[in-house]
Amino acid sequence: MTSYIIRRVLLFIPTAVGVSFIIFFLLHVIPGDYATTVVLGGEDRANLATQEEIERVRRELGLDRNIFLQYRDWAAGFFTGDLGKSLTNRIPVSERMLPRIAVSAQLAVMAVLIATLVAIPCGVIAAVRQDSLIDYGLRFFSMIFESMPNFWLGLLVLFALAVIFDWKPPISYKDLWENPWANLQTMFFPALVVGARSSAGMLRMTRSSVLEVLREDYVRTAQSKGLHRTRILFIHVLRNALLPVTTLAGFEVVILFGGQVVIEQVFQIPGLGQLLVQTVAGRDTPVIQAIIMFIALVVLLANLVVDLLYGLLDPRIRYG
Repeated sequence: MTSYIIRRVLLFIPTAVGVSFIIFFLLHVIPGDYATTVVLGGEDRANLATQEEIERVRRELGLDRNIFLQYRDWAAGFFTGDLGKSLTNRIPVSERMLPRIAVSAQLAVMAVLIATLVAIPCGVIAAVRQDSLIDYGLRFFSMIFESMPNFWLGLLVLFALAVIFDWKPPISYKDLWENPWANLQTMFFPALVVGARSSAGMLRMTRSSVLEVLREDYVRTAQSKGLHRTRILFIHVLRNALLPVTTLAGFEVVILFGGQVVIEQVFQIPGLGQLLVQTVAGRDTPVIQAIIMFIALVVLLANLVVDLLYGLLDPRIRYG
């Protein structure tokens, strides 16, 4: 198991470095001059500034150096916690990101909890009651939720709360430790929207996986020995059936952090997604780079955790 973990961690490091270079390079080959667009107010005002002024700003921002040197300094700073300063207000990027990371993390955790608590039990029930009305109903609703975009489902939830039930969630965000009840009122419905879509795929995957395992020879052997059905289900079936569900849950992390960009705008949640939209509009490159790199690291860490869980749940993988 130790060698398996070391191999996965060693693979994680060059992957993270490669992703960081791609992110940095792509953002710097986008057409447009950052000194003119960000600092001077836009390309349409380029004729209001002299070339000397633009070059001076580029030198101050370090944009006149070789792109590889810029990447070296940015990567070294990022992996040591120095994310640079925002181009628009010169505030350290870390100060703008850290409070919003906590908000997005809370939303993601709540959404994952909702999806897991709904999907796995419902998937097991659908598998055990295969081809019954319960099975058909659960699959029908899972397909509906999976086909709905998050922003559309979020708008429907807001419409139902405001018009049908005459109830409006708090508009201003409250910190969890400052006002837990107001915070949960604000965060529950966005987490429910994100979790509903995630639970749909996890439910169908759980159902398919449990059905496949139930047909295995060792399950029939356990049944022939007279073991109770509940014991067979929880001890013999779920441990193996949850392997593909674990993989899907890891990929759901990607969907959560990507989908929250829209859902945070719909519900006015001050998380990373909302900050990313604001900084893209202002072409604040250091902030954009830091946010995208952070999301990429979350994705890579999720894949690493999934690999390690696979090795823990299935010995054939770690000894293969």
